Amino acid sequence: MRALITPVPAPSKWLTLVAACFGLGMLMVNTFVVNVALPAMARDFDVELSTAQWIVSGFVLALGVLPIAAGRLGDILGRREVYLAGLVVFIASSLACAMARDVYVLIAFRVLQGAGAAIMQPATLSIVTHSFPVEERGMAIGIWSGVSGLGLIFGPVLGGLLVHGDYWRLVFLVNVPLGAFALIMAYRFVPKSRDDSAPRVIDWLGVVLLSTALLLVMFAVTRGNSDGWRSPLILGCFATGSLVFPLFVVVERASRYPLVDLSLFRGTTFVMACVSAFLFSAAVFGSQPYTSLFMQNYWGLTPLEAGLAFLPSTVLVAMLMPISGIMGQRLGHRLRLIVMAGSVSVAVSFLYLLRLAPDTRYVEGFLPAFVLRGIGIGLVMSATSLAVVSAVPLAKSGLASGTLTMARNVGTAMGVAVLGSFYLRYVDTETATRFPNTPAEQVSVVARGVERFVPATASAFRAASEQLIVDGFVLVSAVCVAMGLVATGAAFFIRHGGVAKQGRPASASAAAVSAPALSSDADG
Repeated sequence: MRALITPVPAPSKWLTLVAACFGLGMLMVNTFVVNVALPAMARDFDVELSTAQWIVSGFVLALGVLPIAAGRLGDILGRREVYLAGLVVFIASSLACAMARDVYVLIAFRVLQGAGAAIMQPATLSIVTHSFPVEERGMAIGIWSGVSGLGLIFGPVLGGLLVHGDYWRLVFLVNVPLGAFALIMAYRFVPKSRDDSAPRVIDWLGVVLLSTALLLVMFAVTRGNSDGWRSPLILGCFATGSLVFPLFVVVERASRYPLVDLSLFRGTTFVMACVSAFLFSAAVFGSQPYTSLFMQNYWGLTPLEAGLAFLPSTVLVAMLMPISGIMGQRLGHRLRLIVMAGSVSVAVSFLYLLRLAPDTRYVEGFLPAFVLRGIGIGLVMSATSLAVVSAVPLAKSGLASGTLTMARNVGTAMGVAVLGSFYLRYVDTETATRFPNTPAEQVSVVARGVERFVPATASAFRAASEQLIVDGFVLVSAVCVAMGLVATGAAFFIRHGGVAKQGRPASASAAAVSAPALSSDADG
């Protein structure tokens, strides 16, 4: 399709690139800032882990489901206009998050913030793509992707600098002046563009059905321990969610312009790449909030120390992602070996954590695991994207990359929910066993602290509560080992058929192929 570009006074395509990358960088940094701030948020609101995890899951779920529809909206209404709208939503919701006095209000605005991010992310790629000629496009997209890597590095550190004690609101307030500057840059330097040939239909029904089904299942998983797995509410959520998923498939089959093109799933390589990415993200990025809680609440690290602790992993990710893409192109049909090697590296990183003990510290405990994990993430992300894009016709590469991004982000959200459920279930089951002949009220106090990775203060219970926290975290790591191994098995079936020739996808609106999925590319 040929895009109609309506230019506005823009001094340089390079200023357009800077404007788009500034917004993307703000987005990426914000995500990893919040991950480091999560323990402080949970302490400030005095909420259970099953509730606090929605501060992460709500954002990532919105970001996972909405980018394809938002990107298509940019093709129809204008990419600059949609990008500016996403920025406004992101800034306004960030301010609302900073002012939230209730955790449920914070979660609601985090979902809205995720929606703003979902509008912005594909728009930045589309703006860059249409601002550069074909011969310079690869370099521009490479710079655009590199900004994501910088976000991985600086996000955790900035989070540590902004969070003081339990005061976490600066991580959202900082988005207001930065967002205002991004708005000015976008309005001044980003040219208007839209695609006159783009279909004027957006599958909003598909968006609603998929979001509803995922929310119901995630709610049931996160609330199952506290409400009871056989309670009418939990069983009703599972039952309704399992009915909505088939309805979503029926709607997608009937839609001329579906949210998810189901024909893509006829190819084994595409399916297995998405399955591998889903499980990989569920393990690596679904476990990240609990890693932050462990380091800050159990070990007592400050937010800054926790942010710096993630650097060995995030630096390796930023360094290896471009190398992985180059290696993937050269290996051709053996591309799956890179994905498998990365998945095995991640599985081994979690396997290493099974040896944790109450007296284990960072250097002998998490540091080796973080190095292995950084290598694994750096190898897998670009190689999986390359496999997916090369597995489909060029005209569908946009939808394919958007679907892969959805699989990664939904996998992250589901991973947060499932791993939290395993941890809480273990704590609830083991607490009574490990504190026999103890009054129920005291056991309840200990259990409430352990659920937040906080050891008991009373000397009589401290050692046992520390062991319980470590054992629960080891269980989470064991589940991640299983996910990593299954992801490796799925990657075995990837058959790379060669990179698609140069050209523009049918829709440039889809989420990035080269850049990481938000919240899904580094431990930070």
